[in-house]
Amino acid sequence: MAKRVISLAERRALMLRRNELATLAQLPNWDVFCAVVEEDIESTKRVVMAMAMSPKGISVEQQAYFRGRITGLQAARSIPTNALSKQLTDSSPDEKEVAAE
Repeated sequence: MAKRVISLAERRALMLRRNELATLAQLPNWDVFCAVVEEDIESTKRVVMAMAMSPKGISVEQQAYFRGRITGLQAARSIPTNALSKQLTDSSPDEKEVAAE
């Protein structure tokens, strides 16, 4: 798959967005947020297990809802952290990969 060449304006916008996300992970209360998200994920897993073990069971729709909820919570926690690690490693595209405007 060929690499997509982006314009300077697109690159600036992407780097700005990445910096904003990375800033979230550097806030003093970020660890508290991550702990609350982890607790919510574990609580959701317990609810799903209880529903699955009940005589009524759990419907496919409910499974999809809970799976989506867990995935969304994990993304909310990991995206800023990943942006911070990318910012620290400076893995932005080379100047050769950026199209001239």
